[in-house]
Amino acid sequence: MVRLYAHQETALALLRLNDGFALFMEQGTGKTFPVLFRLAELSASGRASSALVVAPKAVCASWEAKVGMLSEGQRDALSRLDMRIVSYDTMWRRKELYGGSWDVLVLDESHFVKSPSAKRTKACLRVAARARYRYILTGTPTSNGQLCNLWSQLAVVDPVVVECGNGQRNVYPACLGGDSYYKWLERAAYLNQWHKPYKYRNVSELQEVMGGLSYRITKEECLDLPEKLPDEVLHVGLPPDAGKLYREMARSSAIESLDTLAGNPLTRSLRLRQICSGFLETDSGERVELGCGKLAALGDLLSDFEGKVVVFCEFRRSIDAVARSLESQGRRTVVLDGRSRGDEWVAFQEDPSVGAIVCQYQSGSAGIDLYAADTCVFFEPTLRSDLNEQAKDRIHRAGQTRPCSYYYLLADGTVERAIYSALLNYQDFGEALFTKYMQEYTKGEAL
Repeated sequence: MVRLYAHQETALALLRLNDGFALFMEQGTGKTFPVLFRLAELSASGRASSALVVAPKAVCASWEAKVGMLSEGQRDALSRLDMRIVSYDTMWRRKELYGGSWDVLVLDESHFVKSPSAKRTKACLRVAARARYRYILTGTPTSNGQLCNLWSQLAVVDPVVVECGNGQRNVYPACLGGDSYYKWLERAAYLNQWHKPYKYRNVSELQEVMGGLSYRITKEECLDLPEKLPDEVLHVGLPPDAGKLYREMARSSAIESLDTLAGNPLTRSLRLRQICSGFLETDSGERVELGCGKLAALGDLLSDFEGKVVVFCEFRRSIDAVARSLESQGRRTVVLDGRSRGDEWVAFQEDPSVGAIVCQYQSGSAGIDLYAADTCVFFEPTLRSDLNEQAKDRIHRAGQTRPCSYYYLLADGTVERAIYSALLNYQDFGEALFTKYMQEYTKGEAL
């Protein structure tokens, strides 16, 4: 039987007081259980007979597992509730889900609907407009201070249907004046020439709205968790074949011997990062295998390691290579990426014979528990600071009893160092930072 912490009791009380509400609680503070308690109450009292829970694919299994941890009375109440737990991609593709009427709508990791124009956002808003109870959960409602991400999330919490002519009906946030996204944006932000916000105004007004419709708490405020140890960076040299191709791509944006051209900075960045991880995809789609010192470094790091370990990778090729390497060392390994069922992490948590899990950032960085391990290895850095922080929090969350260690395998003298520096400053590594890196790299080559 689950007993709620004090901050979870506060969250549950606020859900009881508000038919539409947001739990903006930091990763690892336990957002799911207050919502499940509330769903059980609504079912037992007869106020709800159906509920649609929408979550990232990998997180759906977490909801199912947590239902099994409730009391017998709560499980019985939920069994009488027509409750569907589906992924965002499934939801917007199936009309019986987005076209139906649900008493309760729950969006887990609600930052997945931050884009008003996305199909999944429009499908969720359509359900929200008809649902009596609407709850959203995320530890990262905005990324890098982009307050515009809040518009569609608040439209789910507090929807109003607006007639837009020609029989068209749209769903807007009543708490933001019932304005369309672009009308609200003109009032709330300064826009650049591409109509994108670069600075926000009337922030206090938005904060007041958020204060009435959301609950925010951090792990430091509510949990007695062990510490996160400082990052440890392992510098890995590029093998001669990879180093030669790296320099050629960096100097000229092309590799003549492989008939491969990087026509823009994003492609050039991608090719350089691939080389750091021991492979290169050519313009024809062929994959060229290169030397990679990271696998040997990972093997050395874990050679005397007896506990469970989490490894995050950016590329599928890296995921497969790391999984094979770990298995060859006698470490039973499961993989969580876009090809997986989504519940592989449960075996990692519960099965003592499973010693490692290899995760793709997008699949394994949110909504799942990996605290069976206290060590996390980043085989290659991600470009997004929010994914990096969320990945770290998979092992540093309620249930963890040991200090958490983090290791980064970085190809020495490459773009990976610049990416990691950006992550340390909670910055995404975009085109501007890549251009700056290339300028410094070119200057260094000329000396």
